[in-house]
Amino acid sequence: MEKITENFIVPNYIAEEILEYIEQTAQGRCRCMKWENIRALLGLAIINGRITREQADVIEKLFCREK
Repeated sequence: MEKITENFIVPNYIAEEILEYIEQTAQGRCRCMKWENIRALLGLAIINGRITREQADVIEKLFCREK
């Protein structure tokens, strides 16, 4: 069985978008569209080899408030 580590470096551009998303969610505005932007950035980061699919899943599980 493979263990997925939750300690990894999140690219700055994704971290900044997540920070804005959390701030906007706390204020109660434009949540869904912002999360879709983050999801697109995660996909690009996977394609570019910055993070793995498993790491993207961890980010989504920790920060997505849309479910």
